[in-house]
This record gives sequence, structure tokens and C-alpha cells, in this order.
Amino acid sequence: MTAQTLPGSPVGVGPGPTVALEARQLVKEFRGFRATNGVSLDIHEGEIHAIIGPNGAGKTTLFNLLSGFLKPTSGEVRLFGQRIDTLPPHQIVRRGLSRSFQISSVFPSMTVRENLLVALQSRSRLPGQFWTPISRLETLGPQADAILADVGLAESHARLAADLSHGEKRQLEIGISLTQNPRVLLLDEPTSGMGSEGIARVIALVRQVARGRTVVLVEHNMSVVSELADRITVLQYGAVLASGSYEQVRQDPRVIEAYLGDEAHE
Repeated sequence: MTAQTLPGSPVGVGPGPTVALEARQLVKEFRGFRATNGVSLDIHEGEIHAIIGPNGAGKTTLFNLLSGFLKPTSGEVRLFGQRIDTLPPHQIVRRGLSRSFQISSVFPSMTVRENLLVALQSRSRLPGQFWTPISRLETLGPQADAILADVGLAESHARLAADLSHGEKRQLEIGISLTQNPRVLLLDEPTSGMGSEGIARVIALVRQVARGRTVVLVEHNMSVVSELADRITVLQYGAVLASGSYEQVRQDPRVIEAYLGDEAHE
């Protein structure tokens, strides 16, 4: 099914916004099964863009294609006009795109601050050796402390990552993503498994980290999407079903049938 321009989209109003991240006809096949089927989308610089859809719609596969963890069967991914789908993930990070994962990926036996120091090492001139003493990373301390403040973990800097709550681990993971100073940040299910207090904290955090950068998130919680997203892309069966603002997609009959259901009428 192909996407259609939704009512209210500006037409003929001069040069459009800068495209930060774009996908063109992305296809990913796994033994004959097409997890994504010709996905094309433009993510504008400075916006918060949500990718939604029912289970099995291809959201995680698309995220992995955008970030280089999967290579497309066909199609292209471009970051600020430069093709990146042929690059390994670490080179994509250096080009300005970073991501978090749905599954926790912190070092549990290290403190919160040490996790950030190790992540910052990859962008420093310090040797990238596994046995580098933490003490040698103290030159990166001011950067780590600034990120801790940004993600709301300054008071928890000395705690072991293993002792953090689920929500605090997500804050730390976002902080680790920020150590790479990304222009585009991909967040995979940032509020997954959280209660209302944790969700509110992550919403505030995403707004904070979105200042001066582009954020793309996969998110099931439509309340979070409505709070955060400037634009939304809806996937179904591995293809783009619709794209637009929250109000536009929630009123689209195809989206209501495929995903939103009665929620659209609340």
C-alpha cells in the first residue's frame, strides 16, 4: 500500500526544510520475507519524528536499516544528503547519527559516570584499549558531568548502573548516545515498560535532548507520540501507510482501521 499526502500538507510554499535523514525505497528481505517493502521517508532537521505501527509492521527493521545495523536488500539511506547505508555502524556514528536500544546496554558493574567516560573515550585522543584505567579518562570528566546534568542523573553519578531503576537506565542510555554528539538521535521505545512517572520524565528528557538536534523515535504509547512528535510515519506490513502530524494521522481512516481504533475517537 502506498502512502498518500494527507490534507493540510503545504504545497508550493518555496524551499522546504532541510532533510536530515532520508530513506529511499528501502527493502529488506529475510529468506524471501520482506520486512520492509519500499519504505521512503524524509525526516526534517530539528524535528521530533515518530515511527508507529502495529506489531510486525517493520519498525525495528527500519530502525536497524537507518542506523546501519542491517544492510538493505535494495534502496538507500542518506544523512544530510550523504549516503550511509554502505557504511558500518561506527562510521555512521562518526557522521552524526547515534541510537539507543530497547534492551538495556549499559555496563552494570560501572558507575553512571564511568559509563559515560568510557563512551566518551571513543571520540577522544586517548587510546581505545580495553584496559585503559578509568583514572586516565578524567580529562573527559567535564563532558561527562555536562551530559549527566542534561539527562537528569547528576545526583546519581556515583551509583552503579546495576542499581538504577528501569527508567534511570534509559536516561543513562540516552546519555551514552549523547556522548557521540549526534546531529540525529534514534530512540527505540524510550518509554517501554515504564509507569506514568517514568514516562513523564522521559518526555521531558526527549524535549531537552531534542534542542539543536533531530530525534527519531519508535514508540507504542500514543500519548507519548501526541506529546512529542512534530510528524509521524505510520508503517503497516513493512510499508508506509501514512505520514503527517498527529492530528492528521489520527483522523486518517486507514490508520484508524490499521492501528488506532477507538483511540482516535477519544
